[in-house]
Amino acid sequence: MGAILALDFGSKRLGVAVSDRGRDYVFSRPTLQRTTLEADLRALGQIILHESCDLLVVGLPLNADGSEGPMAQAARQFAAALSASSGIVSEMVDERYTSIEADESLKARFPRDTRKRRSLRDQVAASLILKTFLEHGPYRASP
Repeated sequence: MGAILALDFGSKRLGVAVSDRGRDYVFSRPTLQRTTLEADLRALGQIILHESCDLLVVGLPLNADGSEGPMAQAARQFAAALSASSGIVSEMVDERYTSIEADESLKARFPRDTRKRRSLRDQVAASLILKTFLEHGPYRASP
């Protein structure tokens, strides 16, 4: 069993978190600024190798009612591209409200430093996505 790489997918940034190989602990990693798909996949491929990951978890940004919009479709396409380039299976996790939860957690730690909160939000959201996966498993659409 290897580590898990989790991503908080966004059009400008990718929040990154990894588990340990035993999948007991979650560690945030620096947020990646998106550039091109090829560069993003290359940077993530390096993390996958360095962290010995054998599973990918990507946050699925569902609408509040559970439906999938354009960002959810983009996240699915990105997960498929990353799986294809890395040869590792990817799972999706419902990430509704993780950014809000991340903001609330960061407000408690940095009540007056909005710049600090903004810089850490994607990392914290990725950690929450990975914790959700470890506790509840992958997202499965309702029939």
